[in-house]
Amino acid sequence: MHYQTLLVDILDHVAMVRMNRAESMNALEYKLRADLVDCLQTISEDDEVRVVVLIGSGKTFCAGGDLRELRHKMKIDQARKYVHHVSRVILAIQNMEKPVIAAVNGAAMGAGFSIVMACDLVVASEIARFSQSFVHVGLIPDLGGTYFTPRLFGLQRAKEFAFTGKILSSNEMARLGLINQIVPPQELENKAIELAHQIAEGPPLALGLTKKLLNQSWNSNLDEMLELEVQYQATCMQSEDHMEGIRAFYEKRKPKFKGG
Repeated sequence: MHYQTLLVDILDHVAMVRMNRAESMNALEYKLRADLVDCLQTISEDDEVRVVVLIGSGKTFCAGGDLRELRHKMKIDQARKYVHHVSRVILAIQNMEKPVIAAVNGAAMGAGFSIVMACDLVVASEIARFSQSFVHVGLIPDLGGTYFTPRLFGLQRAKEFAFTGKILSSNEMARLGLINQIVPPQELENKAIELAHQIAEGPPLALGLTKKLLNQSWNSNLDEMLELEVQYQATCMQSEDHMEGIRAFYEKRKPKFKGG
């Protein structure tokens, strides 16, 4: 896959997707967000890819929206079209039935922070920083910012982030439960890829359905989740990977899941 604003490498079932606009701190200008959506949707349909790692180039993960696009006041219809377009990035991450790991190399601001929250796992550099910085430019949190923060951090903390636009460190984010691993900057890519390969060795069908179930659980009651588990577990029980897992257990070896 070749994109103007992304670098994409696929190796051993892991896709490394690098936002490649370091000169603009990987701000979500039109071409970058369009490329991201196309790339993620293409990867979603590629059976060779089991896990995605999303990272930024340079010293920033993503600075959020590109303010150059917002310098001139938009008409209401233009503004709605703009926000709809950029929100597709979040839907591409959430709707993909493959784990997406955010490797946060630097600042994740505004919409960049929303992207991190939309990912399934987060590996962050010790120097990474996070902020719902929308308030500083007279905007509300978008790209799911008002959806993810109350669920991940609680309502009062979500309001604090949104009202103040405060900047938080990796350590603070880890204490609040967002980050799975904090690593030195020079180790970030290797650690993220190591985690991705570990997950990629698992059964793709079960992992994809697990992601789907966990995401749905935010808006479902127990009865609904139990019924979905019945449906999805029955699907998994028909898979070759399930049979391989049973065989490996009795043969006392590591299973070799092939995605069937």
